[in-house]
Amino acid sequence: MKLEGQLWFAHQGRNLAGEGRIDLLQQIADTGSISKAAKAAGMSYKTAWDAVDAMNKATGSPLVERSVGGKGGGGTRLTAKGEELVAAFQRYQQEHQVFLARLAEDSSLEPYLQIMNRLRLRTSARNQLYARVAQIESQDMNDCITLQLDGGQQLVALITHASTQRLSLCEGAEVFALVKAPWVRLTALQPNHNRLTGEVVQAEQSSHSAELHVQLPEGPLLVASLGEDQALPSVGESVNLWVEPEQIILCAV
Repeated sequence: MKLEGQLWFAHQGRNLAGEGRIDLLQQIADTGSISKAAKAAGMSYKTAWDAVDAMNKATGSPLVERSVGGKGGGGTRLTAKGEELVAAFQRYQQEHQVFLARLAEDSSLEPYLQIMNRLRLRTSARNQLYARVAQIESQDMNDCITLQLDGGQQLVALITHASTQRLSLCEGAEVFALVKAPWVRLTALQPNHNRLTGEVVQAEQSSHSAELHVQLPEGPLLVASLGEDQALPSVGESVNLWVEPEQIILCAV
């Protein structure tokens, strides 16, 4: 079994950068243009600037600056802090890969790796959202489970009390929330819960249906399948999504 892992930097409890954001900064350094960098990194211009802004806020120092004049008439470049962050991440990434390689060679871990392999989650639900349980509220035979997603937005799942016990759920527990794409709906209303706001990064339409890929700020990507009678938002547009609590399936980590 191959060991894989992801490396993230955090600063004072705030997510700073992972491989995607570092790739964006490297593309800015290589191209001198945030629009070209965003395209090379596979994200919209707004998403790229939002990522840079989030990193600036996390560090308290600008990582990207605009340059004026020069042969190309100016552009965008990394500050010294930005260059230091990219260099540090790349160095730690190398050490992280060495660490994973050493773990993979440790034969004493093989029984645990085999257990992890058998428990690997496979599901047809394309939305598999990592979350932590923020609150559990009992309602007769059911429990309302408030979930905290990466980026700060919340979802509420409604499951039976027996399911809560079987999954050993408690505040702070790690779970995956599974939501099929047709269960994610566009809404112009302001529901009391389960309204998620994000930016459309991809929109596709056929003769009978449409599909949206919506990026939540500093959070996961959601896929929504729309009916043929629903207007298709444009890429870069901010939209509100809604999921019924009963249509969220929880898997304990």
